[in-house]
Amino acid sequence: MKRIGFVLIFLAASAFTFPAKEVKLEYVFKVGDEYTLNQTTNQTIKQSIMGMDQVAENLISGQMKYKVTAVTATGAKLEMRFLKLKSSLKSVMGEKAMDTEGDSENTENKVLKSMMNKIVLISISKQGIVEVENSDNLWTGMDDLGLDEATLAQMKIVMEQMMGKKSLKNSLEQAMVYYSDKKVKQGDTWFSKNAFPMDFPIESNNTWSLANLAGDAAKVNNDATFATLDKNKTVNMPGGIQAKMDLAGNQATKADVNAKTGWPTEIHITSTLKGKMTLLAGGMIPTDMDVPMEILTQITYTIVKK
Repeated sequence: MKRIGFVLIFLAASAFTFPAKEVKLEYVFKVGDEYTLNQTTNQTIKQSIMGMDQVAENLISGQMKYKVTAVTATGAKLEMRFLKLKSSLKSVMGEKAMDTEGDSENTENKVLKSMMNKIVLISISKQGIVEVENSDNLWTGMDDLGLDEATLAQMKIVMEQMMGKKSLKNSLEQAMVYYSDKKVKQGDTWFSKNAFPMDFPIESNNTWSLANLAGDAAKVNNDATFATLDKNKTVNMPGGIQAKMDLAGNQATKADVNAKTGWPTEIHITSTLKGKMTLLAGGMIPTDMDVPMEILTQITYTIVKK
């Protein structure tokens, strides 16, 4: 009995003798390293237009590649290329699909395909902050697609909205884990903020945490809240429509991370965004129209080092 008591005392003392291990989580870069990122997104958009409830299902899948070209004091410079991209939107209006591996005579497919394997120069900091240098290189080949001037002009506007510097930066950062500039131990939290793609006036306030650390394997979580920063800002939507946003919500991220290199191997994101979008009068919209909406999104990223 005394021996059992001694063991229990020893175990209790050990809990104080061996404090949680601290680790410096950050991205480690080496010139020539290549990473392939695969993305799958399932999105449900619920909205009410003129009193009629509508549901749209948006499925997106894609693949891109990063190659480290230079290591800097704060991170690295990389080349980023889209390898393939597919999108399918089903709604009461029917189905609209785009696929870089689909019918090459389809205008949307043709435009997307022209953007594949185009080099976009980016930088990634050790913490996971992304900067984009030349996103406009993505649509330099559009002039050779044989599109009429009106279609070409509209396509360039849409691409600028979806993949301009700011929008692409925010999209790429979503597929990264943001790290603290200090050492952390299991249970520690740190914070960051980032904006939405397409220049939506919505900010994400992120609370990151080191959920688990076992050798080189780490699990990093993020609980985020969304808030609209400027409800009066006019946003240019596809099709020449202008709108204002009043949306809020939350997001949960769970990432499996290589603690030695900082690079995630898999990221799962679930988010809810709810509120209203106001379509502004103009064109086929006679007066301002409030559209109550809810957007449910699930995203999975997998990252593999070559």
